[in-house]
Formats: sequence, C-alpha cells, structure tokens
Amino acid sequence: MNHTVTGLLIFVCAVVLPAAAKPVKMWRTLTAPDEMKVFEQQVKRYNQTHTDAKIQIEYIPHGNYRDSVIGGALAKDLPCVLAVDQPDVANYAWSGLLRPLDSQTSTDTRLIKKETIARINPSGIGRYQSAIYSLGPFDIALALFTRKSLFEQLDVRVPTVEQPWSVSEFNQVLLKIKQLDQYKYIFDMNILGVGEWPAYAYLPMLYSSGADLIERTDYSKAEGILNGRAAIRWGEWVQRLINQGLTSVQFGEHALFERGLLALEYNGSWVIERYKKAMGDDLLILPTIDFGQGAYIGGGSWHYAITRQCDRPAEAARFVEFIMSDTEIAYFSEHTGFIPTSQTAAQKTTLYQPGGELYRLYQMSAEHVVMRPATPAYPAISNIFSQAFRRIADGVEVEQALDRAVDDIEQNIRDNRGYR
Repeated sequence: MNHTVTGLLIFVCAVVLPAAAKPVKMWRTLTAPDEMKVFEQQVKRYNQTHTDAKIQIEYIPHGNYRDSVIGGALAKDLPCVLAVDQPDVANYAWSGLLRPLDSQTSTDTRLIKKETIARINPSGIGRYQSAIYSLGPFDIALALFTRKSLFEQLDVRVPTVEQPWSVSEFNQVLLKIKQLDQYKYIFDMNILGVGEWPAYAYLPMLYSSGADLIERTDYSKAEGILNGRAAIRWGEWVQRLINQGLTSVQFGEHALFERGLLALEYNGSWVIERYKKAMGDDLLILPTIDFGQGAYIGGGSWHYAITRQCDRPAEAARFVEFIMSDTEIAYFSEHTGFIPTSQTAAQKTTLYQPGGELYRLYQMSAEHVVMRPATPAYPAISNIFSQAFRRIADGVEVEQALDRAVDDIEQNIRDNRGYR
C-alpha cells in the first residue's frame, strides 16, 4: 500500500476563521454518518468558546488511515491532534510520533490534568512503558447475543456479570440447543473475522484460559505463553466446536441471527441497535464465558493523542480535555450508543447508568477488560495471531499452529532489536 498521503481522499471540515486565528489541525477517521454528526457538534461547541485556537478536522477514510499516519510522519506533516486506534498507541509512541500526556520530565510538561486521567477507565487510556499517550471517550464491548424466548425453553442458568458461564456450562448449553433441533446454526463466534477482530475477540478467551499473546513484563517472550498448555486447550476447544457442528468456519448466509436461523452469537456491542430493531424485547445480551481465570472482554477503541510535530501542544491539550470531560463523554454516548469510559459520565447516560438497560456492558468494559499488549510489536503480533487462528480453524494441529506463531513473533522482536 502507498505509504504517503499523496492522492488520498481527505475530507476537510471547513471552519471560517478570522485572518489572525491559526487553527489547530486534527486527523480523524471517517466513520458512520451519525457518529460523525455527533462529533462535529462537539467540535462546533468547542470552537465557539475557543476562537483563538479552533479545531480544524481532516477526515481520512478508515482503510487509508495507518498509511496516512506513516506518510504524514515521514513528510513531517502530522496534525496536532491525532485519532489513534488504541492498540497502535505503543507503536506510535515508540516511533516518536506522540507526546506523553502526563509526563513531568524536564523535556515534556504535563498536558492533561491528573484529575482527568483519574476519571478514565483502563480501556480509555493508551499507555507505553510508564507514560500515558492517549485518551478515549468511548469503548465497545463483546458479549453473547441470543433470545429470551429460547432460554425460556432451556433448563439452564442464565449467566450474570458476577457469575458468568464456565466453559463446561457453555458447552452443555450448546448441546441442549442442538437437541431442540429448532435452529439451523447453534453458535457463531465470527471465525472469519478479519483485521483486528481475531486478536480483539479471542485474546479475552486466551487470557481467561491462563494464556496470553506475549509475556507482559518486557514484551520479549511468547514461548510458553501463546503456545503453553492453556492456549493449546483453548485452541482444541475451538476445533471441537467446529468438528461437532456446534459452530462453523463459514455459514454462507447473511443476517442469520435476525432471521431466527442462529441461536447464539459472539459479537460486539455495535450490533445492538440492529438486533433490537429486528427482535425488540426478545433480545438477550449475556456476558462472556469464563475459561477458568474469569470472564473478560477486549478493551480499547479510538483515542485522541497529541503529536510530537505539534507546535501548539497546550492548545491541542485543551481540546482533548474538553472531549474527555464527563459532559462530552456522556453526550457522545447518548447520541451514538457507545460505552462511556468514565463512571461519572456513565451515570449521566440513560443506557449505562446503574439500572440502565446496558449497565451490564458498562460493568464488563470497566471491570472485566483485558487490553491488547502495550508493545510496539503489537501490530505484528496481531497479524501473526490472526494467521495462527485461521490455521487452527482450518484444522491444523493446534500446537503446531501456535508454535509457528511464537517463532514468528519472537523473530519479529529480534529483527527490531527488541523494540528498544
């Protein structure tokens, strides 16, 4: 792919500025129109009260975003405020692209107040080594989606966040659903998910099993971590589900859950609105599975960071402070449905306040999250794990697939001199 921003389709949110006012530039990905509209309203409110340093946004198509950041860095043309996918934060910080937000060294001043950072849940904080480099106002959550009407037929315990299903309980549920002979498909764990999905979706299962993608002390070793007995048992569980017909690699049909062809699905909270339109109050959202070490979900969505190339970091930080205020976090959540990353902001929302319809998802996001490893090697780790998972799903011996992944990860780290 082209690693420059030349020729990319970039949409500029035009702002009429007085001649003397220099804008503070920001890059953000193009996302759903309703989400973009909400964000633009936030920027408009900020600009009305900060006429001396208005935010000017450049929207970049999602598929081109990483290449645009690389191109901008090489051309020394990065903006002041940069939207960053949280798993990429460590790599960008290691590369020298981002300023720490909380540093108090002689060369870096604190940009974001301690009180602001203290309010934010782990999924809303992007770290590298001992510093914080990004903050995010929203997150998403993984969950199991099914129907209340189905569980009225099954003699099984309905799990809670406090008492999720064990993997053995979950296996029994799948078998009971199969015995009903009511659904064409039993369980969809989105095995063919691409990009960041495999690492985001299946790391919580690995972690719950007692495994991980890499050792997290100095992030140099995957041997015995990604290919240990706990990881192998999890991979063999996936293969058993496939071999028993309880899940499939490829279903070949669309909208299975909405059409009543699928009993259970493992997916993200972004599907909730669509599913509620399809089945209304019959929708049942359940917490994830406990493989032995607790039930977890993935964390970390799009964050905001300040670049090293920014010549006005204080003004950029004012905008990040604004967007991370409880008022703005709650506003964004109320109008998009995303999970707020602050408890005090969640209390201002309808869905995520205690007793709210989706409070359980907020609990999972705040209290049961496993972040992807905060290492510059993470983009390589994610890609290598995705390949390994695909081999497992295709029937390759689990230990063989994971051994190969471990070798590739550790080779990448050696090739980059330990990312020191």
